[in-house]
Amino acid sequence: MKRYFIVKDHDTLRVLSDPTRMQILGMLISHEKTGKQIAEHMKISASRAHYHLKELERKNLVKVVRTDEKNGILQKFYRAVAFDYVIDEELLPVIYAKPLLFQDVLVTQLHMAIGRVRESPPSSFPFIVEESCSLQPDAPFISGAYEFKVSREAVQTWIEKYRELLAELEEIDRKCRQQIKEDPSQDAQEVFFLQNVGFMTPREYFVSTDEALPPDYQWAGRGLVRRRRS
Repeated sequence: MKRYFIVKDHDTLRVLSDPTRMQILGMLISHEKTGKQIAEHMKISASRAHYHLKELERKNLVKVVRTDEKNGILQKFYRAVAFDYVIDEELLPVIYAKPLLFQDVLVTQLHMAIGRVRESPPSSFPFIVEESCSLQPDAPFISGAYEFKVSREAVQTWIEKYRELLAELEEIDRKCRQQIKEDPSQDAQEVFFLQNVGFMTPREYFVSTDEALPPDYQWAGRGLVRRRRS
């Protein structure tokens, strides 16, 4: 698979603007699947799954990576051609006119993240050590869903700092891959998967009449509580 696929024309953008196709593409970025497997997973008809696959294949967004004969039937396994799909800036006027496309892209990314969580082994996630009520230190892990009552300007300033942190992580990644290229024995055979999404919205979900913990508990860290000892 290539890293990037550049969307250069309106017809390809139209094909991608369908939420069902976006979900199928997200699935095929992670795994190879047949049309039947896609239909069963999405709970749609096989004919509908194959129609969307053909549309994606027509624009070279997915391709058949292998075939397998089963009970006299030739099965085609499809896979996405790239991990990241980026849009030529000349199409921006079309994008701005279809804001729902951004929502479909985000939903697809979240479906991919759900798949990664379910497929990863238990060792990928920290467990609580009862003695200290803390997270296991050798399992790097961050998670959470939050709402912050802040201004757009403050968020924009914070996002710039966050992008700097991501750039720092990308540089660490580049150096690590170079070390592995020079000495394959340095490869730990694992990666740090990070999915993030944040946006301003007028609807507030995390609203409660009481923000305090029950009186017999205290905070023990992000997302962790500890019963107070008498």
